[in-house]
Amino acid sequence: MVKDVIDRLKKGSIKDVALFGNSPKVPGLPQVVVKPEAGIINGTRSYKIIVRHEVGRFDELEGYVLGELDGLLAGDIEGRDGGRYRLHPNGFTDLTADPKNGCIYMERIYIAPMPGLIRQ
Repeated sequence: MVKDVIDRLKKGSIKDVALFGNSPKVPGLPQVVVKPEAGIINGTRSYKIIVRHEVGRFDELEGYVLGELDGLLAGDIEGRDGGRYRLHPNGFTDLTADPKNGCIYMERIYIAPMPGLIRQ
């Protein structure tokens, strides 16, 4: 499912998309990083979408995170394995400065039910 999310994101306006911790070097800006995490609700998985952009490009960053991402990810996704699943928007973190890397970033979180993980 992670690869399906990355494939969807690569169809957007920011083409540099990577899996968190899967690249030995820090990609250029702008970039999108997908970080899978355990869901806070039983039987779900969260996908934190971290979007980094150049300082001074807040309008583009905000438009991507709060607008374009929903168009790319919300709704039904057909997986590589033939299954279908749905991602649901579940909040975001607002503008944050990253002085160490000289950029700004925002995060958007999506959750997806994982039927095999549901415990009674």
